[in-house]
Amino acid sequence: MRITRVTAAAVCTAAAVAVAGCGSDTAEEHHVHEGSDAHGVIEPLSPQQIDADDTAITAMQMILSWQPAIDESKADALVRATPYLGGDLLTVAESGSRADVRPDADWQQWAAAKDAVTAVCAHSDTTPAAPAGMRTVVIDVICTQTVLHASGRSTRLTPQLWRTTTVRTDDGWRLTDYRFQQ
Repeated sequence: MRITRVTAAAVCTAAAVAVAGCGSDTAEEHHVHEGSDAHGVIEPLSPQQIDADDTAITAMQMILSWQPAIDESKADALVRATPYLGGDLLTVAESGSRADVRPDADWQQWAAAKDAVTAVCAHSDTTPAAPAGMRTVVIDVICTQTVLHASGRSTRLTPQLWRTTTVRTDDGWRLTDYRFQQ
């Protein structure tokens, strides 16, 4: 196989043009690329650094977010919320007991379809006023769960009101109880 001078010159010229087009010394053309496709997990706020409201909201979002195809029961979500829990609720989460957890009516269907359920919670105006300096605070949160279907669709469920109890510890606020209100 014989390479002619014309072919070699053409290849060298094309390579030179390509290399010249890739670089520039002007400040305007320096681009800073930030971001990643590493799919890193966004860590929730540290329980030592948030107030009673944020503790109740963060814990309830974790407790009401489920992965039925992976989780054995809703108790797995309670275990994920352990850093934000205290008192008897922490004891239950650490015990590993799933006997007292009532399964959701749609759990098996969601598991079979590989759906996930995510919750978003916010402070509710129905929260009773608490005097300043209280170590135990009752906070109402309104939580909306959304079923994220494996097909890419989503179904928003009816918002629910939960009454929570948070207690200030030496290590920050902890959720110690929650009750469905409506």
